[in-house]
Amino acid sequence: MSFFDKIKSHHLDILKEVGNIGAGNAATALSKILGKTIDMTVPKVSVVSFDEMMDLVGGSENVIASVFLRIEGDAPGSMYFMLPLEQAEKFV
Repeated sequence: MSFFDKIKSHHLDILKEVGNIGAGNAATALSKILGKTIDMTVPKVSVVSFDEMMDLVGGSENVIASVFLRIEGDAPGSMYFMLPLEQAEKFV
C-alpha cells in the first residue's frame, strides 16, 4: 500500500481546515494593513505528485509564482502556495 492509498477524506478535511485557519489569519492581517476588506475562499487541498501539480497549474511551461514550504516532524512533506502571475502581482 502506497502513501497515497493511506490518505482518507478526513485527512484532507483536517488539512483543509488548517489551511483555512492560516489563510483566514493572513487575510485578517492583510485587511488591517491595507485598511480594505479581503475576500477569500476555502483553500483547495490535494495530495498529488509533482508532475500532477504542474498539470494543475497549466503545464510545466506555464510561469507561476509559488511559495515552497518544507514540512518536518511526524508528518513530513512539502506544501506549495501557487498563484498565476497576474494574481501574484496584485498580491505583491
